[in-house]
Amino acid sequence: MKRFLFSALLSSLLVRTAAAALNCPKEALDKDGKGAVLLFSAIPLGSTSFGKNWDKARPELLKAFPGLRIEKTENLHITLAFMGMGWDPAKLDEMEKLGLEGPDVSSGPVTLRSLPDLFSPQKNIVALNLGPVPNEWDERLISKRDAMTEAGLRKRDRFDGVFKAHISLASAPKPDEQRAELARFRAWMSAHSARFGGPELTLDGSAKPAYFVVLGKDEATRFVALHSFCPASAPKK
Repeated sequence: MKRFLFSALLSSLLVRTAAAALNCPKEALDKDGKGAVLLFSAIPLGSTSFGKNWDKARPELLKAFPGLRIEKTENLHITLAFMGMGWDPAKLDEMEKLGLEGPDVSSGPVTLRSLPDLFSPQKNIVALNLGPVPNEWDERLISKRDAMTEAGLRKRDRFDGVFKAHISLASAPKPDEQRAELARFRAWMSAHSARFGGPELTLDGSAKPAYFVVLGKDEATRFVALHSFCPASAPKK
């Protein structure tokens, strides 16, 4: 019994110590010190040439497609691995070794062809499907994602075993009533692809994979870098 109580006390202490290692806002962690906000890893695109071109076009898109949620520039990204909630701050180092698998640009930039298409099971999102994804990146990312799942760092989801590189651009709050608007937006993106660098997207070392948390919902949704939202606590002297 004493051994059990000591083990429970030690476990509780480790959780509190782990949570303290990341100086997270109160709402970021639950009562057990685990993540209470959605966490995912991604390649941010807001500061890339695509993101800058999107930022210029966004005011026009807001007027032309008032019924759609036009993605904020700072939210543009390519998802790598989705962690969900319940992530353990104590295992962030382990997650980062497995969950930040970007393309290999050591021998030069990676160029992907972009095609606007409907995305998600509800087909309520217009996204740029990117491809072809280099086999080396695809296999490495899926393998590391599987390793995270096997290690208990994330739950299985419908995207396990496949990497669909995409950039979500706009979504419809009421898709069944907004099919025509979604189709119009998709056609607009196809017709104006030159404004965003042509039908191609180039990835180089300037956009580094990182973990992000999801804050708010609907129009208020923000994707914030985890280490910005939960900065590391200063080491004790």
